[in-house]
Amino acid sequence: MTHNKRLPAPKHYPINRKESSYVSEIKGSRSRDTAIPTVVFLREVTEYADNAKEATKIVKDGKILRNGDKLRDIKQGIGVLDVVQFPDTEESFRAVKQGKKLVFLPVTDGEKVAVKILDKSVEGDEFVYRLHNGENFRTEDEFSTGNTLVFNESVKEVELAEGNQALVIEGSHAGEKAEIKEINRRGMKPDTATVESDREFETRLGNLVAVENLEVTR
Repeated sequence: MTHNKRLPAPKHYPINRKESSYVSEIKGSRSRDTAIPTVVFLREVTEYADNAKEATKIVKDGKILRNGDKLRDIKQGIGVLDVVQFPDTEESFRAVKQGKKLVFLPVTDGEKVAVKILDKSVEGDEFVYRLHNGENFRTEDEFSTGNTLVFNESVKEVELAEGNQALVIEGSHAGEKAEIKEINRRGMKPDTATVESDREFETRLGNLVAVENLEVTR
């Protein structure tokens, strides 16, 4: 297994940096900058495993799902807005960024999986959408870049627009859910949005994910 020394591990890792020396690398589509390996989730977050061997057995037995699919490797990443489910215990968790930390909120709407569209292209009769979690989604249906797709039996598009609810996923306000009051187009500079939760602030539009009524805060 490829490892990183624990002290320089990314700041969003929910680990005790003074204990064991190493953490696992991330494998798959999730970014090391915004995700943690499954083994860290099972060991440090839920404490369902004491070590990598126990975590491997949980994964191999199909007892943990990410966005409805069985995980296959303890090095696969779990990142922002991923939903982790334990079918045996009927527990669901949604990963969100709060400040610099990645935290996992117990949720009752774990059947709803939300992904932000970063880019799209056309291949034949299909649109290919590049999603924030590193995956691609193909469909004949057309959606808009920047909006959120919520998968729950069918696919629903949630618009990143003024008046809608959004989750801040990066920056100093990460983890806050707020209403988009105004979208500010900056031309050559990154677009921003003025949003309001318990106070009003401005953040980059790219830091926001439209979430409607999803459970994304404590």
